[in-house]
Amino acid sequence: MAFAPLYAAGLGALVVAAFAFGRKDAQAFSPRGPLAWFALLAVMFAFVALRYGMGPLTWVSLGAVGHGVGAGLLVGAAGLAVVGSRVRGRADALKSEAPRSIDEGVAALRRGETPHWGVYRGRLGASDSVTSPGGVVCAFYEAEVRAVRADGSKGSLLSVERAYAPLLQIKGEKTEAALSFSPRLMLAPQQTRPCLLGMPAEAGSANVPVEGLPAEEALSHERVGKLGEACLVVGELRPGPVRGVYELRGRQGGPAMVILGNPGESTGSQLSRRAWRLFAAAGGLTVAAAWMFAS
Repeated sequence: MAFAPLYAAGLGALVVAAFAFGRKDAQAFSPRGPLAWFALLAVMFAFVALRYGMGPLTWVSLGAVGHGVGAGLLVGAAGLAVVGSRVRGRADALKSEAPRSIDEGVAALRRGETPHWGVYRGRLGASDSVTSPGGVVCAFYEAEVRAVRADGSKGSLLSVERAYAPLLQIKGEKTEAALSFSPRLMLAPQQTRPCLLGMPAEAGSANVPVEGLPAEEALSHERVGKLGEACLVVGELRPGPVRGVYELRGRQGGPAMVILGNPGESTGSQLSRRAWRLFAAAGGLTVAAAWMFAS
């Protein structure tokens, strides 16, 4: 009787997953939700089995399981705190100082000043170019291609596409620096552009389908980094491995944050709120870990 609700919940999750996979836009379905639900059911099953002394987990004590869960919660809290501190550092840089041009930063390094952590202003460059599904020639893009709906809402997901140039740069009037880039640290507005399926990226903005391939009208919801577009970069400007070469990196040599089309001060406020949410989540996990250790 104790396990009956868990079995019912498991069957309900299986039904929901089956219907989700059977939908037309099943490509948009992520298995993370059902997997998290089944993981929660497994944890509940383990606690009930230990509580009533039955099942295959009777050789494990309830106290040991509680301490293990508490340790896991502490590790999760530490991870959230580290991520939150990094986000807070970027927010403080955006809110506390005016952006410095790449030319000014390089000139300071040439005068012998130490590498500076802050916000740099320049234009986006790349060693090569890629073309988004909407026909924009750019340095990088991330796009969701969806079917067209008459009511203007988002249609079913047809494909997810992304591409990046091998080397990104931030350019000033006289100098430039290599950019350490990561898609997860890119902030850019999403725009919707019409596109045709069955057309290779090389066709570009001509939107001419290739003979023998079916063409289908669709909408590309994409974020792009156009070549020559003004941008802000939060990172540390430092000398590169070769004399006369400079690079922009994040903390401890990681990727820098690239901001396109957004004012730096408003972005800093958004990042501050995100950092506080991460700190609050870390505090909640710490309290839960203390309760697990005390029980």
